[in-house]
Amino acid sequence: MRKFAIFVEGQTELITVREFLLRAYNYEVTIECRTLFKPGALRKAEYDFSNPDARFYFQIINIGNDKAVLKRILERERRMWESGYEKIIGLRDMYSEAYKEDSQSIDNDVTQKFIDGANETVKNKALSPAKIVMCFAIMEVEAWFIAMYKLFELLDNRLTSDYIKDRLGIDLETVNPETEFFHPTNQMEEIYGLAEMSYDKHKGDIEAIANCLTVQGYSDLLKSDNCNSFNHFYGALEIKE
Repeated sequence: MRKFAIFVEGQTELITVREFLLRAYNYEVTIECRTLFKPGALRKAEYDFSNPDARFYFQIINIGNDKAVLKRILERERRMWESGYEKIIGLRDMYSEAYKEDSQSIDNDVTQKFIDGANETVKNKALSPAKIVMCFAIMEVEAWFIAMYKLFELLDNRLTSDYIKDRLGIDLETVNPETEFFHPTNQMEEIYGLAEMSYDKHKGDIEAIANCLTVQGYSDLLKSDNCNSFNHFYGALEIKE
């Protein structure tokens, strides 16, 4: 069985990645979900999924802090290799307090600085840097949701792309959320508001979205020119279509 570990910054990413893996691998996977809010304190979380015939095993670890994803990877790297993992993937949002200290809008130079910095840290401090991949959702994983805009109509049949365009002036069929929205959570809140709903990243919000994400939605996003950060994450998982 091939074993992968995915370190994520929060519950939103854990649920999103878990649901994506189930669909991308047609449920032929085993997934363990854990939290690691303190060094060495690995605890069982919700959302485990077991398939006795699985060829792929994933452990998704919620760090609970965007700044600590890479730090926790490096702290646990040795034991991961000793436990038979072949790759470690880190996933965090680009939007952060550290980013806002450098820029209050999307800045490609600032974005690249953070990517290069993470890669340089892996190169210089990891035991096996070639087996660690750092991925960033640019600017947040919510940008990926917005890019898979057909999910909104599944959440509420009023939230068609035409209705959203008419009310908010956002053309979801053409916009690239990764390059247009500095804090995509704001756009999510606006879209939800059109249907008298609220989006505040609670577990129920993310579970509802995850239930509306489809293989076709992922496939359409991969084939589009939008959200290249999703393509990078997808590629790191070595999914064979």
